Amino acid sequence: MERNMSDRKTAFWFIALLSILVIVPFLGETVFHTKGEPREAIVAMSIIEHGNWILPVNYGGDIPYKPLFLYWAIAAFSLPFGEVTEFTSRLPSAFSFIAMLLVFFRFVARRKNVQTAVLTSLLLLTSFEVHRAAVACRLDMLQVSFIVISLCLLFRWDERNCKGLPWLAILLMACGTLTKGPVGSIFPCVAIGLYQLLQGRPFFKTFFTLLIIGLFSLVPLGLWFWAAAREGGQAFVDLMMEENWDRFAGTMSYASHYNPMWYNFLTLIWGWVPWTLVLLISLFGLRWRQMRLLPAGSSLADRLKKAWQGFRSLSPWQQFAWVVILFIFIFYCIPKSKRSVYLLPIYPFVAMLLADYLQALVQRGAKALKISAWIFASLCMLLMLTFLAVRFGLVPDSIWGTGRHAAENVAFMRALADATPSFAQWVIVLLPVAAGLCTYWALAKKASARSLLYAVAGCMLCIFVALDGFYQPTVLRVKSDKKLAERFEQYVPDGCFYTYTDRMIRFYCANFYLKDRLRDFGREQPQEGYVALSVADKDCFLQHCDGRYELEEVEHTSYRSCDLRAEILIYKFKRKP
Repeated sequence: MERNMSDRKTAFWFIALLSILVIVPFLGETVFHTKGEPREAIVAMSIIEHGNWILPVNYGGDIPYKPLFLYWAIAAFSLPFGEVTEFTSRLPSAFSFIAMLLVFFRFVARRKNVQTAVLTSLLLLTSFEVHRAAVACRLDMLQVSFIVISLCLLFRWDERNCKGLPWLAILLMACGTLTKGPVGSIFPCVAIGLYQLLQGRPFFKTFFTLLIIGLFSLVPLGLWFWAAAREGGQAFVDLMMEENWDRFAGTMSYASHYNPMWYNFLTLIWGWVPWTLVLLISLFGLRWRQMRLLPAGSSLADRLKKAWQGFRSLSPWQQFAWVVILFIFIFYCIPKSKRSVYLLPIYPFVAMLLADYLQALVQRGAKALKISAWIFASLCMLLMLTFLAVRFGLVPDSIWGTGRHAAENVAFMRALADATPSFAQWVIVLLPVAAGLCTYWALAKKASARSLLYAVAGCMLCIFVALDGFYQPTVLRVKSDKKLAERFEQYVPDGCFYTYTDRMIRFYCANFYLKDRLRDFGREQPQEGYVALSVADKDCFLQHCDGRYELEEVEHTSYRSCDLRAEILIYKFKRKP
């Protein structure tokens, strides 16, 4: 028992150190290159600048689309540094992911074993969807962490016969609702409620207990909503209703991520890249003729009964995992609006089941692990060979053709070719090579299936580190509108620079790097200055001006804005007398 505790503690600290080293050091390396991250960061910048912690305004009149917990967290992390940066704005996502990872590690280790907990953690660290959310300044990972940790706490509360109220879970659910809305409370309460009903708990006692827990967790959100509504009025109320109820009901005033039902299946498969490849390879080794969707039986009813009995024979934590996975997955199949990040709360529980599956492959000594080791070791070497080929000019620009994205892809390639890595960056670039060589050595020594499984995970981790630490920052700097912000600043070193867009699209990236100096031309109706717009909006802009302004086109960019995905026009304007 003492040895098990010691092994668990050692593994816990190993996972903690590994996750920090993989996630935290590179948070500030990649500049903002999409509209999502700077859109969130600019709200925190406004909080610090104007001191409004209830309903901060940016872009001269825009209010946040979601509750403010993420922005409060970014502001809190940024205050010691004196400003909001890429690094400080991504810290809440990174720290919340690490906290979730460690809580879930203990959840699995106590109910299964340390090996399963370690493998579950490695799966989460190397899942494309989870990793992407963990290093981004977005709402998703923060809310997911609150949901997952709350689920673990509620399950522990159930194991202790539901004594008292789970106040820590209530607090975390409250934080979840303050991050992205009521689902931060709905998911944990409904999931544990369904699980308890499956265990034969009385319906009314379960319902009213969880109703009280849910209502308590919604109190902070209600208080913020009341305070924000006093400042924002009906416009704020309408926006919150649209972003929460209308998004679920499919009655939004604009089409937001509308996708068919099969989209959720596709994104779940894609979200587990690169493990999807390992799982795909393993399918060829399964004995399909001996496998059945339902157990054998004399009738369909008999087969369904046996399947249900098989489910009920699972351990409580396995049943709970399936309840969480199925409930959240089905829930997000209902609304028209579907995004891959919506399914993030099920990833830890899927990882736990995948860890069991991979360990079963290890016990069978499956060839799939050997094949996967060869593939990922080769991918590590291929990454380095590709970089060297680009660096020495062996890849012609013509490989990208002449399509819509050709110029941008050529710019990406030239950024890699012209890069001058520091010593630390060369170490990062060589990490996948080292991982690949070690994996080749393990294959040559005919290492065990378990060793090959961890070698594959090591290759994946080193590839992620190389991408985050060197390749992505180098390439995506070309895509960022930071250079566009620098052009704006040359025209207007101080004061407001104007933009002309519709209500859903803004120059978020440029506005972040200009410290929130952009203003909406249509809303402000200024007398004179400079205005930027996409080439697609030129006709609408000229019609909007309708001869009221003297206009002079001063620049037409040769590159596309990362926010508006089009080339940008800059006009000098002055209102006519």
